[in-house]
Formats: sequence, structure tokens, C-alpha cells
Amino acid sequence: MNGKIGTSQAAMLVVTTILPTAIVVLPEIIGTYAEQDSPLAIMMSTLIGFGIAALIGTIIRYNNGAPFLDWIGVRSSPLLATLLGLLLLQFYLDTSATILREFVNFVKETVLLNTPITVITTLILVITIYMVRQGIECIARVNSLVLLLFLFFIPLYLFGLAGEMSFHRLLPIFDHSLSTITLASLTPTSWMSEVAILLFLAPYLKSPQKARLMGYMGLLFVFVMMMFSMITTMMVFGPQYLKLTTYPGFSTVGIIQIGKFVENLDILFISYWVLAIYLKFSIFLFATVECFKQTFRVKSSRPFIGALGLVIALECLFTWTDPAKLNMYNKEGRFLVFILFNVLLPLAVLFLTGLRQAKSKRKGCET
Repeated sequence: MNGKIGTSQAAMLVVTTILPTAIVVLPEIIGTYAEQDSPLAIMMSTLIGFGIAALIGTIIRYNNGAPFLDWIGVRSSPLLATLLGLLLLQFYLDTSATILREFVNFVKETVLLNTPITVITTLILVITIYMVRQGIECIARVNSLVLLLFLFFIPLYLFGLAGEMSFHRLLPIFDHSLSTITLASLTPTSWMSEVAILLFLAPYLKSPQKARLMGYMGLLFVFVMMMFSMITTMMVFGPQYLKLTTYPGFSTVGIIQIGKFVENLDILFISYWVLAIYLKFSIFLFATVECFKQTFRVKSSRPFIGALGLVIALECLFTWTDPAKLNMYNKEGRFLVFILFNVLLPLAVLFLTGLRQAKSKRKGCET
């Protein structure tokens, strides 16, 4: 059963939609371009993200939380809604597959070194399908608890790194040109655009009129956490280190040692990250199932969850076999794809809807 979720729960879902993979993938990409000016790139991408959140929130306010594709079918034509639904379904299948692959690669490289990738993928998928079958309200409640649990780690993290951090490693500031900062902000902007997932969570919001606020709150928290992670990592290792390692944040955690009773905290943070990425994958699988349900106008999507999960797993295993290929997609291809589906497509829908309303008003005035 899918109950309604509140404003704060929806904002936390936005956080989990973006943060778990962003905090792992983005530091290396941003640091390659901007080095010690990486926080400026995060600021720029967040400001753009606020604009995207405003766009998505406006659409949800217009349709008052109605299913996105159903609303398009009523406002324009069922054929157009079906075509857009097929495109969005392909997008969410592909995105879910890349999330699953990033999850599998991380677990394979850091924890289960000798376990076959097929076994890891199957285990993750089975657990996630079970989570999705419980409904978005259950996912939202668990997600809120996991995010609140993070407040326990922050003081321990700062206390453990207090003796290792140096402010001088952040200097000089403003050493890169505006064009370089803009280039560094493109990839994080694609992650910020994932706030568009609210379009498929809208039918389950208690207050769809507050969708903008949900997006703003979620992106603000993501901004704070990304800044926190980037700045602390640079203060410990310096900006050049961001280019040299795949998971700089976890390397930072790995050096924490408080006496002989608190050490090797990286496994504790990795365990927490695994919880967060499970939730992210479940949110995207839920959105994929919801998109399928609206596209093909089926009453219940539960029988199709396993089938869609299998398609995602197959794409994960056979399309993204090369980690370098996935890294290249994240650096160069992700921005175009995400801006197209998360920004330009909703913007076109909003424009056409407004144009149709204007024509209706003119006809009403003429009669």
C-alpha cells in the first residue's frame, strides 16, 4: 500500500535521490577541473538546481499532484502522453541501471572482493524489490531514520580529523577562471536535476502545493553535505588528492583514529553509505515502476516490479561492464541526458500547457 508522505519526508527523499552517488562520484570529477575552487562549482550547480526545483514544483502545483503522464494525456492527447512515457521509462531504466552498477562496483572494490558481480547484483536487486513492494511511505519513513542517523557520525568525523585538517590546503581561492568553474559545475548540475523525480512522487504527497519547498529543502541539504565533504577532504589531503583517488571521502574517513578504541571507522561509514544507496536505488526503481504504470495505464504495478528490476539488472551487467565507460558517461554524457529529460522536457510540457490555457481563454473571451 502506498500512503501519503509529508513535506519533510519528501525533502529527505530528494536528498537520498541525489547525495549517495554524488558524494562518491562528484569529488573526483569536480576536483579535476576546479581543484581548490571546487566549492564554487558546487555553489553554481546548486543555484541552477534551485531553478530546476522551481520548475518541477510549478508543474506539480498546476496539476495538484495528479499523475504526471495522466495529466499530460488530459491536457494534450493520450498519444503524446504515451510517447513521453516511453521516453521517460527508458530514461529511468537507464538511470536505475547506472545507479545499480555504481553500487555494485563500489561493493566489489571495497568490501566483497572475491564475490562474483552477478551474485552481488542479484542480492541487491532482490532486497530493493522487497523495499519497493512495501510502498513509498515505508521507504520514506526508513529514509528519514537513516538521514537522522547521520547526525551521530558528524561530531565523530570532525573530532577524529581535527588534528589532520589545515585551512592552508584550501588556498589560493579564486585561482580558476569563470569558464573553468562553469565546466566543473556541469556534472553536479545533472545530479541536482534529479529533483525532477518529484514528478512521479507527486501523487503520494500530502501537500503537492509545497513541492517547490520540498525541492529547495532537499537541495539545500545536499549542498551543505557536498560542501562539508569536499572542504574536509581538501583540508586533510589537499586539492590535488581529489584527482588521484576514486573515493576520496572514504579515504578521509579511513585515517580517523582516536586512541586505540576508535579506529578503522571507514567500514562504519561504508555500512551507512550502503544503507543510503539501497534507499536511492529503491526510490528510482519506484519511480520507474510508477512511470511504467502511467505509461501503459495499468491499475496495479506490483506484478511488474520484478520484471522491470530484471531489465535493470541485465542492463547493469551487460551495458556497463567497463568502469571507465561509466566514468566517461558521468563526466561527459550525463549532463546532456539529464538536462534533456529532467529540465527541457518538463519545461516544454509547462510551456505547451500554458499556451493551451491561453488559447482556451481567448476562445472564451471571443464567445
